[in-house]
Amino acid sequence: MSVVLDQCADAGWWRLDEGALWSVGGEIEERRRADYVRQVEVVRELWGRASQLKDDQSVMVADLMDRWKVTRGEARDLLRHAELFRREAIREAATAGVLSKQHLVVIDKTLKEAPEADRDKVEATLVEKAAEFDGATLQRIARHILQLLDQDGKAPDDRELAEPKRELHLTSRKDGSVVFRGKIDQESGAKLEALLSPLAKPTSASDTRTTPERQGDAFVEIIDMASASEDLPEEGGERPHLALTMSLEDFLAQRGTADVEGMGPMNAASVHRIACDSAIFRAVLGAESQPLDIGRTTRTIPNHIRRALIIRDKGCAFPGCDRRPRQCHAHHCRHWADGGPTSVDNLVLLCGRHHRLVHHSHWTVTINNGRPEFTAGSARGE
Repeated sequence: MSVVLDQCADAGWWRLDEGALWSVGGEIEERRRADYVRQVEVVRELWGRASQLKDDQSVMVADLMDRWKVTRGEARDLLRHAELFRREAIREAATAGVLSKQHLVVIDKTLKEAPEADRDKVEATLVEKAAEFDGATLQRIARHILQLLDQDGKAPDDRELAEPKRELHLTSRKDGSVVFRGKIDQESGAKLEALLSPLAKPTSASDTRTTPERQGDAFVEIIDMASASEDLPEEGGERPHLALTMSLEDFLAQRGTADVEGMGPMNAASVHRIACDSAIFRAVLGAESQPLDIGRTTRTIPNHIRRALIIRDKGCAFPGCDRRPRQCHAHHCRHWADGGPTSVDNLVLLCGRHHRLVHHSHWTVTINNGRPEFTAGSARGE
C-alpha cells in the first residue's frame, strides 16, 4: 500500500476506491505516529546533551519554537515526551506504533499525578489499554485509575471552601456573538451540569444537533429562564433586561439594524423574533435624536393570554418537542407589527430553538380549528 500512497500523492485520490482510501488513510496515520516518535527521539538526544536544569527547559522550548516553528504547547509536549521515553516500555510501545501523541499526553499527565509507588502499575495498565482505545477514552480510563488510587481526593483547605476560585472572561466579536471561558468550583459545576442535562437532551429522534450544539442551546435556555426570574437584582433601578432601540419605520419594514445596549447592532430579523414576546415602549425623538416623549411600557403578551396558551399547548407546540411552558416564548403567527392580533387564535408556544426555526427558516405555523399546524415549505429565497 505504501507504493499506492506514494503514487497517489500527485495523481489524485479520485483514482482509489473507498476500501483503498481507508487503507491509505490508515497508513498515513501510522507514518504520522512514526514521524512524531522520531521527532521525540531527536529531542531526547538534544536534551541529553544539555545540563537538564530547570532553566534549560525554557531554553530548549524556545529553541524548538524558533528552529522548528512549532507552538509553545507543541514544544513543551516534545520535551515532556522526550523525558517520558526514559521509561523503556513507553518508548517501545511508541516505536511500535501503539501510542499516538494524545496517548503520550495522557500517560505523561497521569504518571505525574499518580503516587510514586503506583506509577509502574499505572504505566503498564495505560500502555495495555492504549492498544485498544483512542486518546480520549484512555483519558477517561486514566481519570478512573487516579480516583481509585486516591478515593478521598485532595482535601480542600478552609479558605478554598469559604472562597472558591471562580472566574469568567467574556469577549464580544464583531458579529455580536460572545466568546467566553472560565472556571467554577466543583459544587457549582455539578449544579451547572444538573441544569444542562435535561435541557440538552435531543428534542426528538430527528434532532441532528451535536452534543456541543445542544449544550450551547441549553445554556441559552438557562440564561432565558434566569432573566425571567423575579429574584434578579436591580441595576440602575431596573431588573436586568435586553434593551433594543430601533426606528418604528425600520422595524415595520424589517430592514436596517437595532442598537443593542452595550453590544452594538442587531439585525432586523432577530429583533422581529424577540419582539414577539417582550416588553415595549414608544419613544418620540427630536431631530437630533433627543427623547421628547416616552410612552408607558407594555407587554406584547398579557399574562391571561399566556395562561390560555399553556392550557392549550402545554409546552412547545412544535412536533416532537417536549419543552415545558416556562421554557417557551409566545410566537405571533402573524406578527403584531404586521397587524396580527395578540390573541390565542394567533399565538403559539415555542421553545427558543423552534422559535428561531420558525422565524429564520422555511417553517410556518397557523392556527386551524384551535390547534397549531406547522408546515415545512420551500426554503426562503427560492
